Amino acid sequence: MNPWNLDVNFKLVVLDMLYLSSFIILGTILRRYIKIFQKYLIPNNLIAGFLALLIGSQGLGLLNLESERLIAYLYHLLALTFITLGLRQKKSKWTKGPVSKALASLSSYLLQGIIGLSIALVLYYTVLPDIFVGIGLVVPLGFGMGPGLAATIAGSWEKWGFVGGAQIGLTFATIGYLYAFIVGMALIQWGIKNRKTALIDSMDHITAAMRTGVIKTGIFPEAGRLPMATEAIEPLTFHIALIGFIYLMTFLLIKAITDFLISIGASGFVSTIWGFHFIFGLLISIFVRTVLDKTNRAYLIDTGLMTRTMGLFLDFLVVGAVAGISLAVVLHYWLPITLMALIAGPATLFMLYWICKRAFDDYHFERFLELFGEMTGTINSALVLLKVVDPEFKTPVAEDAVYGGVFSLALGFPLLIALNIPFVYFQNSIVGYWVTLGVLFGYWLLLIVIWRSFGWIHFSKTSGNL
Repeated sequence: MNPWNLDVNFKLVVLDMLYLSSFIILGTILRRYIKIFQKYLIPNNLIAGFLALLIGSQGLGLLNLESERLIAYLYHLLALTFITLGLRQKKSKWTKGPVSKALASLSSYLLQGIIGLSIALVLYYTVLPDIFVGIGLVVPLGFGMGPGLAATIAGSWEKWGFVGGAQIGLTFATIGYLYAFIVGMALIQWGIKNRKTALIDSMDHITAAMRTGVIKTGIFPEAGRLPMATEAIEPLTFHIALIGFIYLMTFLLIKAITDFLISIGASGFVSTIWGFHFIFGLLISIFVRTVLDKTNRAYLIDTGLMTRTMGLFLDFLVVGAVAGISLAVVLHYWLPITLMALIAGPATLFMLYWICKRAFDDYHFERFLELFGEMTGTINSALVLLKVVDPEFKTPVAEDAVYGGVFSLALGFPLLIALNIPFVYFQNSIVGYWVTLGVLFGYWLLLIVIWRSFGWIHFSKTSGNL
């Protein structure tokens, strides 16, 4: 499926957006009144997604919410989210915090990929000789990189025989969210009980607004500032228009590149280039932001408005991701999904716990919690968990998470290339998967050597409140 060429009725597109919007309202109401959602701080978008899954085409079939259309929306929402991230990014001084955060994130991706691929290879040589071995590579996409990327990349592998690849990506992403919030909240309670937290000593500081998701009284947070006169243009309109302009530039650039590849007989790389559209969007947005910074025109972009816009894209992305899961596809792959999820989740937790004792100089538990939330969910789920133990974001953990995330994208790009090795270079042969497994191990070893050489991690040293 090519999301740019998806032939859909405009009426269906509008109705899909209206349905998803309605489920977000229902999710907000359920979070407001149901205690179990409040206890584990399950976000409204995740609740809405499960409602859409239950009622939509993949569940009871009461609404026409087909996976193919939803996955196409995720493809574009992913790019818009990354473009927004690039535009809102301010210059920052790189220190050990964000760099170690980036290296810890990449270690999680590699661990998840190694576990997933190893399990897939074992199943291939034993009880499931017909398994699509590439399913193991979806684990880091879904757990560590989020639903949009998982659906996009895994969906591009469907032409190699990966039936329901995009839905499997969404499935791993959803399981990751459950790990992030359910296990994450259990970790918070354990940390407070055992005095691991630096700023709080009880759960009493969690307000009713945090539990219910609705702020009724008090000081309301500001969404952003207005850098333009509303008599000329609505500032939010300008921000969205800028995002749209950059996405258009992204489309034109990728089209030019792929047209050139086709002209020289390298059409095999075309789908991969389109699959990495979000990277091109991010690079263009960072370039635009840099130009604005250098010319002292960064005042045109308000970080608050851009952050809220990114949150808008992420909310719809999560709802659509969960709603797009095909239960039939999940049942078909139930054994590898179950094994990979049960092993990758705890392995990620224990590895990050070990790393955070050795790679950071301060706020070890807070950094561990943020990393676990992000490496099983997204940056949003990480910040939700962090806010419980750092209500005012007084620690540098949140800032390091955001800035480190940009750095981890640069380090993670070779990993995205590596995940495509079996398809681009080996036409889905089993040899390609063994090569990929070796590359994952080799890249991880290289990062560890660099990490240790700079003195950013100490294998025998433990410190702090972990």
